[in-house]
Amino acid sequence: MASAVTPSSAPPEHFSTVFTNAKAGMEGVDKAHVARVVYEMSKDSAHYAEQQRRDARTTEQVARLKAHAAGLDLGRLRVSADRVVAELDGKRKLDGLWACVDMDAFFAAVEELKDPSLRGIPFAVGGLGMISTSNYVARRCSVRLAVHR
Repeated sequence: MASAVTPSSAPPEHFSTVFTNAKAGMEGVDKAHVARVVYEMSKDSAHYAEQQRRDARTTEQVARLKAHAAGLDLGRLRVSADRVVAELDGKRKLDGLWACVDMDAFFAAVEELKDPSLRGIPFAVGGLGMISTSNYVARRCSVRLAVHR
C-alpha cells in the first residue's frame, strides 16, 4: 500500500518531473504535489538509484569539459577555423541550382480546382490507406499527412 505523502517529504531541489498541466482538463492540478508524490513513490527504486548515478556521471563530465574549454586558446582556434573556411570557400561551385519545393498543399489545391464543390470542406488526398495531403480546412480538424485509416 502506498504511503501518504507529507509536506516534509518534499523532493530534493534537483528532482524534476516531465509533468505538464497544459493539457485539457489538467488546469487545476498542483504540479508541486505531483512532484512530491512521484518522488516519494520512486525514491527507493532501482531506477531512481541508476538515474542518480547517471546524473553524477553527467555532472562530472560537464565539469571536465568546462575545465578543458577554459584551457583552450580561442584566438589560435579562430585563426585555424578561418583558414579552413577560406580554403573551402575557394573550392565551392556555385554553377548548380538546388531547389526544395514543398508541394504538400499543392495536390489538395489541384483537387479543389478540379472540383470547386470541395472548397471549404475538409478533405484529404491519398490512397491505399495513406493520406498524402489534406486541405487547410482538414488540417484545422487535425487531419495530418501519413495518417493511416
